Formats: sequence, structure tokens, C-alpha cells
Amino acid sequence: MEKRYKILITDPLVNRMVDEAKERFPECADRIDYILVEEGNEEELIEKAPGVDIMAGARNKISGKVIEKADKLFFIQQCSAGYDNIDMEAARRKGIKVSNAGTAGAIPVPEHAIMLMLALSKSLIRAHESMREGKWIFPELISKVYELGGKMLGIVGLGKIGSQVASLAHAFGMKLQYYDPYRPDASDLNLPIKSVTLEELLRTSDFVSIHALLTPETEHLIGKRELGLMKESAYLINTSRGVIVDEEALAEALENKKIRGAGLDVYGVHHEAPDKSSKLLQLDNIVLTPHIGGATAEDIYRNFYETSLGNIMDVISGKEPRYVVS
Repeated sequence: MEKRYKILITDPLVNRMVDEAKERFPECADRIDYILVEEGNEEELIEKAPGVDIMAGARNKISGKVIEKADKLFFIQQCSAGYDNIDMEAARRKGIKVSNAGTAGAIPVPEHAIMLMLALSKSLIRAHESMREGKWIFPELISKVYELGGKMLGIVGLGKIGSQVASLAHAFGMKLQYYDPYRPDASDLNLPIKSVTLEELLRTSDFVSIHALLTPETEHLIGKRELGLMKESAYLINTSRGVIVDEEALAEALENKKIRGAGLDVYGVHHEAPDKSSKLLQLDNIVLTPHIGGATAEDIYRNFYETSLGNIMDVISGKEPRYVVS
């Protein structure tokens, strides 16, 4: 008799996986019992974790308490690139394999980072809002909008996403450098890009774009001291995780014009909105978006219903999972 599997979908955002699985993998449909959540907070996940073989989710936190209650859990599928919402140490202790969605975000997040660079350097928000108000601010903006071509881009974290940012930026004629202690050489990219220290990158870049994973080492990697190293004409872009940058220090640097501007798509630890009292919401030299860098229709489908679902079905079929990060 074939083994049956219980799969807990920890995030309502991924609930469509049930119908996709039945449609695309009908041969496995009779062997799977799905458990869905209403919100997916810790209390609800703890209640539903016992007896579950596999968990699949995207945004909600899978804490150590949840993992400890999951007495049969052997595999967690994270349907995105980042997996800092999972207590990896708890998973390792119990021998639970964790996979992410592989190349998730490798197309949309680099596009979003470049978009933020363009929006800032071209004063897009100010120009758009003034036109809507019936104002013609050409005299104000003449010689105060800037080109990407010829500018130095410093990339912090040269993984799949950072590498694609480099490729797109090269097409704009930007000069390239990067900081990544885990990747001392990038000759495989066939791009004119050099490895530098974080300090050199901050001192010499016109744009600094963050694409590092959130770890204990990268939390507040960019703080008051690091922001103080940047050029006054430089821009900071963050489409990775909010707390890699000290947000209070960033607000202070922007307010005091220590750097020219910033573009942010991420705030706090994972999938969080900025606090309504945050100074970042009150500044005019910043462009803010609501964590939509990797939320394109195309990438969500690839991440959830091709890569992640396919990985889960491989595991159920007895194959080794891909993109294991634990």
C-alpha cells in the first residue's frame, strides 16, 4: 500500500497549490491530504502541525515551536528565495530538509532594483506628482536628473539575483563592483565586474544595491557608520530584507542629505510594512514600494506552482528534493 502524505499549506497565499497539484499531478492526488490555514499565525500552525509530513509556505513564520510540534515533518518547501521566516536551526536539529524556490526572484527583483534606480535618478515621483497637480517644474529639475550610464554600481551579495542586477546594469553602461565574502571570483559572469571590500564599495559607488540573504551576519550590515562612508551623491537600493539596513540610521542620513536618496521595497525582518510613525514615510528623497519586487504574476506562478510544487511531488515520488538550503 502506497504511503499517504499530509501537506500543511502554511500561508493562504499558496492555497491554489491544492488545485494545481490535482490538475498537474493527478497520479499523486489520491495519496495527499491537504491542510489549509485561515491566517497561518504561530498558534494556528502549532495546532495543525502534528501528523504533518510536509509544509509548504511563503510569508508566514515557521518557528521552532511549530517545528517541534510537527512530529512527522521531514520536508519544508519555501515557495520563495528567502527562507529567514523558517527556524533553520530547529529544522537541522530534527533532520528536516528545507528547500527554497531556486531561481525565485531572479527576473523580477533585478528589474525592480533597476526601476528604483531610474525612478530616483530621474526624479520620477516628483515629476509625476507635479504634472498631476498641473505644475511644470522643468526649470526645477533641469540638470538635476541623472543618467545610469557611466555610474558605478556596488552590489552587496552576488547570488542569482545580484548577478542578474549586474547583467542588466551592464546593459545600461554602468560600471560594476561587488562585495560578497562567499564569492571571491565572478569571472563566470563574463562581465567587467570586480570584487572589493564593503568599505571600498560604499566609498566609491554611485548606487549601492543590496541582494544579500538575511543572516545574523547581515542584520544591520549597513548602519550609521557604513552610510557615513557613502558619497553624498549616492543612492541606496534595498530589495532584499529591511533589517539588513539600520532603517533609523538610513532615515537620518536621508533627512540630513548625507546621501542623495534611497529606494526601498523591504522593511523589517520579512514581509512587513513600515511602522506608520517611521521617518522613512515622511521624506521626499526616497521611493517606497510594498515588497512587490518578486511579486509578478509570472514569478509567483513559477515559484509556487512549477518549482515548489514540482519539488514537493518529486519528494512524494521518492526523489531527492532540489534547492536544499538546510
